[in-house]
Amino acid sequence: MARATALETAERVDQLQVMILEGEPNTSCLAFARKEWGISRARGYELLKRAWTQIKADVDETGIDRQELLAWSIQTLMAAAGQAKQQKNPGAVVACIKQLDWMTGLGINSNSGHRVHRARQ
Repeated sequence: MARATALETAERVDQLQVMILEGEPNTSCLAFARKEWGISRARGYELLKRAWTQIKADVDETGIDRQELLAWSIQTLMAAAGQAKQQKNPGAVVACIKQLDWMTGLGINSNSGHRVHRARQ
């Protein structure tokens, strides 16, 4: 297959960026890229990395205060967890807590380096 032009590559990165922002996981984006454009797995990851870099650049360009964004995200997740609890939806509660754990690094899954992991016997 012929190499993509710079314009085609830019359009592919833009398309992957849209997919990411719509909530598609990286694996789905990669599968789409490989099927749609007939590219290798490594090339797909390259394009995904460029899409994520483009998203970060867009966020940085807006001048969003990251602490404000984190505070808003935490508040939103806590509200969602409360709503899920009221609706008796334990799966959604767990998902919110897992996301909060990941965002804040305060829970059992934290990589703070101070945790002691016991070997399974």
